[in-house]
Amino acid sequence: SHERPHGNVALEHFLPSGPFAQLPMAASTDALVGGVPHVSAIVWTERTPIAKRALQFDDARFAKEIARRLGGYLGELRVVGRRWSYPLSAMLVHRFAAARLALVGDAAHAIHPVAGQGLNLGFRDAIALADLIVEQAASGADPGSEALLLRYERRRRADILLMLGVTDGLNRLFSTDWPPLRLVRDLGMAAVDRTTPLKRVFIRQAMGIQPSCRAELSRLSG
Repeated sequence: SHERPHGNVALEHFLPSGPFAQLPMAASTDALVGGVPHVSAIVWTERTPIAKRALQFDDARFAKEIARRLGGYLGELRVVGRRWSYPLSAMLVHRFAAARLALVGDAAHAIHPVAGQGLNLGFRDAIALADLIVEQAASGADPGSEALLLRYERRRRADILLMLGVTDGLNRLFSTDWPPLRLVRDLGMAAVDRTTPLKRVFIRQAMGIQPSCRAELSRLSG
């Protein structure tokens, strides 16, 4: 929990150990009754030895370490939830579909936790599969046919492979301490920030808004 409201704004820092993110949450009834109106989830990527030590910190030390990485814009911090840890790994299944079965989201792939792109990929999986099923059902064909499931796999694989590469590359880029690469990174980020059209492209991509996805949503809503 934190002293100041988050304004429904998420914040992500790219640190040498990996992304560190504050994700705004709505306070539960129990939290409100307990006098905790402002709450956020923390996603903390850390090297294994440091992560193991951090899990043993008491709540005060844990909150202090979060504040040191997050900054003071949310005011005083207090730990109010459980801590969970798991190893990070990239994963992509060989087959997205089998007999009358389709895999979507984390069942089909896992990527580095950068800017919520894993969640966006899952949304795009679901949208693509729903679009194909609606199209197939409208024509009177079997919505669970092998041909449809193979189309789903072909439609999604390229996007997922691209995002696997992008998130891994971003994590490596922002985690490096090599001065020449840091200079290129900082100059590139400054250029994007000053170029409004390019900045909009990056924002749309980070939000998971793609032309193909918009077309599929349009057909589904129509």
